[in-house]
Amino acid sequence: MCQDRIILTHTPVESEFLAALGESRAERFTAALPGARAAVLARLRRALAVEPLPQVDVDPSAYEHPVDLLTALRWPGSESLVTEVAHSVAGLALSRTTSPLTTPFADRSLEEHEQSVVDGHPLHPCCRNRTGFTALDHLAYGPEHRPVVRLRLHPAASHVVFGDWPDELRDGERILLPVHPWQADRLGVTGAGTLDASPLMALRTLSAGAWHVKTTLSAQITSAVRDISGGSIATATTISDFLGSVVEGIELQHNRASAAVLTDGEPDRRLGVVLRDRPVPHDGENLLPLAALGAWRIPDPVGWFREFAELTVPPLMTLLARGVALEAHEQNLLIGLVNGRPHRVVYRDLADIRVSPRAGLPTRLHASPEALRAKTFATFFATALTGLIGTLDAPDAELWDVVAQALPDTPDRHALLHDPLPAKPLTLMRIDPGTTAWAHLPNPFRS
Repeated sequence: MCQDRIILTHTPVESEFLAALGESRAERFTAALPGARAAVLARLRRALAVEPLPQVDVDPSAYEHPVDLLTALRWPGSESLVTEVAHSVAGLALSRTTSPLTTPFADRSLEEHEQSVVDGHPLHPCCRNRTGFTALDHLAYGPEHRPVVRLRLHPAASHVVFGDWPDELRDGERILLPVHPWQADRLGVTGAGTLDASPLMALRTLSAGAWHVKTTLSAQITSAVRDISGGSIATATTISDFLGSVVEGIELQHNRASAAVLTDGEPDRRLGVVLRDRPVPHDGENLLPLAALGAWRIPDPVGWFREFAELTVPPLMTLLARGVALEAHEQNLLIGLVNGRPHRVVYRDLADIRVSPRAGLPTRLHASPEALRAKTFATFFATALTGLIGTLDAPDAELWDVVAQALPDTPDRHALLHDPLPAKPLTLMRIDPGTTAWAHLPNPFRS
């Protein structure tokens, strides 16, 4: 039996995961491996088709495992990507072993909707990469496995706090800093109690009582190590206050407070937290991330999509005209449904916005008009809308025409309707993290 299982695995991480699992889940894992390999391979082949990657004379269709394809491509700087993609395949197969939610779609809590997204990022070949996680770590902390995570409350005497830190997370002069247990174990961080939490789509952000807690995880998750820099801790509430003054038509999940342990007098990027108030559904409202809509067959897709476009397109384009670009992809946009119809939109995770240069905001957020346009177009139109349109039972051209009708007359309107659509080069960014290049997709409004 053990030898048969080994034959079914292809990479060391697949074998390691399999060896760690009990009999029933091990069987489901091996059954899920071919589909996981195909799904990651499809993401990689898409990257080869649309991203400005190094050109190599290799036939992508000749390979059945993405690690084999990457090895054959022999891109400079791709060693880490090979490791991440191997982990992504194993992580995706393990994700697909989870039991399906039994709660009806309309009755799910926000946390259940978050945890219903099994496959992770729909375009990234590292969609389920969590380098540094074992199989048991995935099961203990991955949102798709629906665990309860006990955040360790670390009594930090030497710390820095910005914003309205809650009294419930204080112990006299010390704050009680919520630390992810995976992180705490690796840093030897002690706790004076725990806080039960449910991991959300972002994994290191968890729902705990009245808060969403963005924790630090020094692991490579999808595309980045999820530390929080001292600069981000210092400016989290400043950015939130700024956006609250300029965003209209879309609600914000504000950053309530941020804090970090001080090490050698500086905020420790390994031990920081951003607190956000947990979004509360309105009466009769079903609140969920846009990414979770794939679990539901939307009735009246054209009419429904028109209402959604009217809620989202004008404020995002108007905001862009004012020099602000949101990272408005499917994970960062929450939609509130009332009787199944779009009612409101909430934007969250403010760290990756970009703005035209202005006083009072960190220079790391400053961007040119071209970069602001690319961010808005890439995250919302090329990713969120393209993904949503792909799930709807209606002709794509008709749905893109709905988007065009919702566009306000702003300076960026002509470029959106006529130029190739920029998209993040997700694979190129893993072999060349400093790249400023973009992928470009055919303009969907001209089809």
